[in-house]
Amino acid sequence: MAIKEKEIEKKSKLREILMTEYRGENLVLLILAVLSAALSLIIIINKGPISIDESFPILGKRTNQLIFAWVLFGISMLGVGLVAAPFVAPAIPELKKISWAKWPEFLDHSVRVLIFILLFIFVIFSFDIIVLKLHDIIGMK
Repeated sequence: MAIKEKEIEKKSKLREILMTEYRGENLVLLILAVLSAALSLIIIINKGPISIDESFPILGKRTNQLIFAWVLFGISMLGVGLVAAPFVAPAIPELKKISWAKWPEFLDHSVRVLIFILLFIFVIFSFDIIVLKLHDIIGMK
């Protein structure tokens, strides 16, 4: 009886490298995405420490600068989205479970919050006046 050898599936080394998650890669991607977004906004606004010389090939024209900057901004926002997606994705099923309050309950809670905020403002304002009066009294002596 002949024994069949199992065919070993060849794995692509490139695919293996691209599919491997490295520690801290999301942080590096976020930093690069924010820096590239800032660079693109500086180019779009056309005011700041960085400018492209008019004699520079291809990017010397203002329209080409804007095209480059908007494409760079889009890529950087895609990078921010890729970093944020693992944090947002688990929250979506939880958000679907939310039930909104009815109008009377919403109005009641809103009024309570506003009253609390006004009372808190009154307390802080009172403390501020007291501290200023004490400061004036202590400062005169």
